[in-house]
Amino acid sequence: MKKFAKLSLPYLFWMVLLVIIPLLLMIVLAFLDIQGLDFKNASFSLDNFKTTFTSVYIKAFFESIKFAFITTIICILIAYPSAYFISRSNLKFKGLILVLFILPMWSNMLLRIQTLNRMLLPEGFMNEVFGFSSNIAGTDFSVVLAMVMLYLPFMVFPIYTVLEKIDYSLIEASQDLGANNRKTFQKVTFPLSLKGIASGVIMVFLPCATGFTIPEIMSGGNMILIGTIIEQKFKQGVSYNVGSLISIVIILIIFLGIYLIGKFDAEGETLL
Repeated sequence: MKKFAKLSLPYLFWMVLLVIIPLLLMIVLAFLDIQGLDFKNASFSLDNFKTTFTSVYIKAFFESIKFAFITTIICILIAYPSAYFISRSNLKFKGLILVLFILPMWSNMLLRIQTLNRMLLPEGFMNEVFGFSSNIAGTDFSVVLAMVMLYLPFMVFPIYTVLEKIDYSLIEASQDLGANNRKTFQKVTFPLSLKGIASGVIMVFLPCATGFTIPEIMSGGNMILIGTIIEQKFKQGVSYNVGSLISIVIILIIFLGIYLIGKFDAEGETLL
């Protein structure tokens, strides 16, 4: 394997350039009193922590958690029955059904969000095709709808993979011992699938809680979530320090999520 080690050098180069250096720069900025990137007049300060942990930002954080939680619950309610049906069915085209879940992900995310947003506008798709105007564009419902549509596959596949790998002899043993289908599901199938649910929850919850693209587009810029605040801080060009500190907090939460995935799925069973 050592003879192939040099093949990883380009990856390491771009990893350092695009990940390590920006991350270190954010850590430095988080502890500086600085305007923009004027390092000549910068000084060490902890005031960024006071600015960051204010009621406005805390409210935005909990709003982000709320939307992420609602989206995650909806994804579970849709994904679990779908994954269960596919895994337990005798269909010859299971792969095709799974591809249909993946297919929207092959198109650009911004394109999908913009398309959905235009469909929900009063003068959009519903009005032109069906002759009635929908008044849900810019609402909380439209944001949750977009999140569910984008992140549902990340819930379906971990659950499906775990269900597909369950040893069917365990289910047969449960039935041989007198358990009906409902009891078998409660005592055997569902507990064994919790690992897939846990992985799916993390993979849906984290991007929903930290993203800014969907709330920005679907709410017309009227919704302030934690991801939106980070985007605004960097876009303004004068609050890189506060934006960096908030980003570091989010990165730590993401690392925690990755750690939990490793705990729940140390053997990578939820991966296809």
